[in-house]
This record gives sequence, C-alpha cells and structure tokens, in this order.
Amino acid sequence: MPPSPPEFELLSLNMVGDVAVAQVTTHELRFPNQAQALSYELGLVVGQDWAAKTLIDLSRVQYVGSTTYAVLVGTVKRAAEMGHLVKLCGLAGEVRVGADIIGLDRIAEIYETEAEALAAFAAPPTGPAFAS
Repeated sequence: MPPSPPEFELLSLNMVGDVAVAQVTTHELRFPNQAQALSYELGLVVGQDWAAKTLIDLSRVQYVGSTTYAVLVGTVKRAAEMGHLVKLCGLAGEVRVGADIIGLDRIAEIYETEAEALAAFAAPPTGPAFAS
C-alpha cells in the first residue's frame, strides 16, 4: 500500500494480508452523485497493484440505487480486465435482492461476512476468472 493512502468520502480502506478491504461507510447510495463518487473512489483502489485482491464491504449500506449497482458491475469488470479480483460482502436485505436481480452474483462472488470473503481469497481458485 502507498505510504499515505488517499482520503475517501465514501470508503474506509485497510489491508488484511494481501487483500484491500474497501468498506463503504455511508448508509445509502441513493443518488447519482454518490454513485459517481463511489465509482471514482473504487476506481482509485482497484487500479493499484497492491489491490490485486479487493473486497468491497457493503455491510453498512441499507439502500443502493440502480446507478450504484452499475458502478459495482463496472468496478468488477474493470478490475477483471486488469487481472485483479473483486469480491463483495455484507449485502443485507434489499441490497442483496437488488444485486441478485441484476446478476451481480454471476460476475463477482458475494459473501455474508468479511471473514468468509477473506477466507475465500485465501482458498485456491475453483473456476475460470470472469471474462467480459
């Protein structure tokens, strides 16, 4: 990780082993300007060599608008194009329902908890990587 990581508006970032954990800190991602800010911040993270493995933790988020779902899909695809891997965790209630409806679970692994996701990063791969 760089000596002084950037300060984010919507993310709290830390490293757990070789996994960059990006926790979304807001309770709602309802508006397009929030989605745009999240896209920018996640793009800064997944584009880094030290973030070849990134976990997006949405456990604090209670509402996600459609534009933010598009941001999550775009982030997973952009990371995959760079050979990086993104997993998600903490999608509760309606946030998980929306993710399933748009098929987010078909392009990224989604786990209930951070611990489960981190364990999955440590396990050997079981299938082909996502290809666009």
